[in-house]
Amino acid sequence: MAARRRRPFTGLLVKPIYTADAKPRGLRTALAAPPDESDVKAHILEQISARYTELDKFLSLKSNSQNIWEQRAKALLAYKFNVPAYALQSWEHLTCYLTHRYVPGFSLKGPGASKRGAPIEWNFEQLAQVFADVESLKKQTGKNVSEVCKMLTNGTEKRYVKRWGLYRSKPNSLRKAYAKAKKLRLRNFMFELHLRGPEALIRAKRIDPIQAAIDRHALR
Repeated sequence: MAARRRRPFTGLLVKPIYTADAKPRGLRTALAAPPDESDVKAHILEQISARYTELDKFLSLKSNSQNIWEQRAKALLAYKFNVPAYALQSWEHLTCYLTHRYVPGFSLKGPGASKRGAPIEWNFEQLAQVFADVESLKKQTGKNVSEVCKMLTNGTEKRYVKRWGLYRSKPNSLRKAYAKAKKLRLRNFMFELHLRGPEALIRAKRIDPIQAAIDRHALR
């Protein structure tokens, strides 16, 4: 799935805190004295507080929420790194997501995957990619499978050219591969596990299997 286009930070969220902007307080104001260390600290804390208020507005959070720090962390992970919502349900989900994304030893290779050389056509990973890309574009466009397969192969969506350009003249092959993956996920536990990931085995809240497949395998 293509990386989500982020709204840029604005206002205070792009403005550094300058200690030189600290103003004297109390008696020092009356005496026209320069700010001391306590004034600088007060200025920094005031500016940080203002920025958190601005950040909460930007992320649509309520600053007075009991778990606001947890909400901020999750919202920033989703904003900056496109961490999917299901991965933020618990530390367990987040760990599983991060290990799959960044630790090669947690990847799964199903039957048909070659340990050396070029992969065999339509192995588990390729079927997972077809399934995820089709489901992702279906959600984004509302088009049917045949229309989406044409979009994936004809260059309409340029980001898919490298992955599916070889099928430019045969979108039907992609449609058949998607159909095969759709059936396989209901009949083959190992493929379903590959499609959804190890999270499927972990005792946790149920996650949307289609979205999990998109998050793991769709082109970003």
